[in-house]
Amino acid sequence: MSKIYIHYGHKYFDPDIFVEIENVCWNKPIGGLWASDINAKYGWKNWCKDEDYCECKEENSFRFKLKANSKLITIKSHNDLYSLPIESDVPKEFCNKFLCIDFEKIKKKYDAIEVLMSEDHRLYHDLYGWDCDSILVLNKECIDEI
Repeated sequence: MSKIYIHYGHKYFDPDIFVEIENVCWNKPIGGLWASDINAKYGWKNWCKDEDYCECKEENSFRFKLKANSKLITIKSHNDLYSLPIESDVPKEFCNKFLCIDFEKIKKKYDAIEVLMSEDHRLYHDLYGWDCDSILVLNKECIDEI
């Protein structure tokens, strides 16, 4: 059975406002679609509640699956990060402090990247800013709204 993801902040998926992935020399790119597995150990809704960030309302959300032929890479541990491409034009001293993942390269091979922060506490430091178990959809064509 395929996972069901939830995105808060919009009532439905609008492919016309989807922003293409762009590297910004950080561990998070600009663009894509962020969501969490509805059964995540520690998803976006949990994080927002714990941090008093925003209220995640069902009436302002939508659910989706990835289409059957979608290519997903899942990061469950610190060691999994070594399989990801790193931006090559970033100064070495910067990448020694921050992981500069090349999301534009990842998009050429995968439709989405899922990071399960709750599986390895080191990921919180490695991917500062991801905050919770989440998926970043890189290709809008792989979304199958429920």
